[in-house]
Amino acid sequence: MLFFDGTGNNLNLDYYQAKPGQQKPSNIARLFMAARDKPDDGYFAFYMPGVGTPFPEIGDKGGMLGGGAGAGGEARILWALTRLVNAPHQYVNKSFLIADGLAKSITEMASGVTGGAMRWALFTNWQRRLQAALKDRKPEVTQINLSVFGFSRGATEARAFVNWLYRLCQQENGGWHFAGIPLRTQFLGIFDTVASVGIAQLFPDNLPATGHMAWADGNLAIHPAVEQCVHYIAGHEVRACFPLDTVRRGNSYPGNAVEVMYPGSHSDVGGGYASGDLGIMPAQNSQMCVIPCRRMYEEALKAGVPLLAMNQLTDQVQKLLTPTPQVINDFNAYLRDAKVAAASAEKMHQQHMALYLSHRFKYRREFTQRAPYRTANSKHQEYLQQTQQGIISGLSKLHAGNPMAADFDPMREAVKIKHRQTQYSRVLSPTVLPETDPVNIAASMDLRRLTPAIEHFLESYIHDSMAGFIGDKVDETSLNGIGLFKFRTLYKGDE
Repeated sequence: MLFFDGTGNNLNLDYYQAKPGQQKPSNIARLFMAARDKPDDGYFAFYMPGVGTPFPEIGDKGGMLGGGAGAGGEARILWALTRLVNAPHQYVNKSFLIADGLAKSITEMASGVTGGAMRWALFTNWQRRLQAALKDRKPEVTQINLSVFGFSRGATEARAFVNWLYRLCQQENGGWHFAGIPLRTQFLGIFDTVASVGIAQLFPDNLPATGHMAWADGNLAIHPAVEQCVHYIAGHEVRACFPLDTVRRGNSYPGNAVEVMYPGSHSDVGGGYASGDLGIMPAQNSQMCVIPCRRMYEEALKAGVPLLAMNQLTDQVQKLLTPTPQVINDFNAYLRDAKVAAASAEKMHQQHMALYLSHRFKYRREFTQRAPYRTANSKHQEYLQQTQQGIISGLSKLHAGNPMAADFDPMREAVKIKHRQTQYSRVLSPTVLPETDPVNIAASMDLRRLTPAIEHFLESYIHDSMAGFIGDKVDETSLNGIGLFKFRTLYKGDE
């Protein structure tokens, strides 16, 4: 089993070394802690910390380049390939075929622009060496059963890893073989895939960059050899640097993939917030992220992934995988009242975001008196104020009056503008994308759809990830003039 953690997520830093109350394990870290890892019995679990964080095994000290541009992602994929070589050898011969120092050298040597040809040559050679080392040895390895998990850029790494792996494999008699051993990829469990490798699409109306450079370029389609792919995506994420890569191919889903949208920002679905971050107060097992995490755990078990059963886990890990009755009830109440209709990922996301923006707008004059602003620390209050102002600035682009006026109605004003556009056959500038067009966004904002259950859920569980991004020195509102008043950019797996 391979676990690729998300951007900025690191199990050691976020959990084992964190103080009580400040722990913030991602869902990948939680699932890794539930993995069966018994090499003598043929069970192996390997964890790759997220880009932007230290990963000593590959010489990555972490830093902004990894967090901002996905640097270090390719090295993590290569290191995972060395684990795939080592696991069968360790099971049979009780030793690594590729020593730690050599594995680090491989990740350095086979990365980058010139690493492609070397990568294939290296791992073709290592397959031959593994096959020779296992010949006539006991116990015999009759099959490799592989499961891969990932979140954020780690989900991108997971998808790229599987595609790279199958390019290295040989197809024989209707199956695939790695180093002569039958290979079965039974499960690919991923949370909110974000590529943003190289130049991210921070300026969507002006820059053609999509964040699909280098190792993410052409490597994200779900390989048909994967028996089951489960992808959980975020309904309330809009950061330009975090566009979503769905698992669709064209306008349809491959038969081996399921995609489910959950309410929440990127890390509300993939995990990684501490209690109190950005004024969202629930403890770890009461956070929104535990619901998709538990669902992924159950789906993986059903697929035969060798995770430990609940009664085999420590009390601590059980708690991390068990949502409280309160969050379950609040989640179900939100879904009941939100009535998000089944549709494309784009349309479902717009329904979730319309509710969120409507709520932020409804309380624009009492914003500082309500959660999460009221419960946030002073620094996070500053960030939340900035994103709130971004919403008001976005509505000001309608040129339809003062959005702070008590009688200002975004939907009403947008309908008027759309009517005038139709009347005068106005055509938008080709540089204005639908997801950043203020008229489209305002037209979706219907305050009548808000209910107490929806408002409670949004204020109690949904993090403003764009406000959190300001704390990471990325203020999208200042950089692109759009900020939170937008919908998310989505890509398909074959784009």
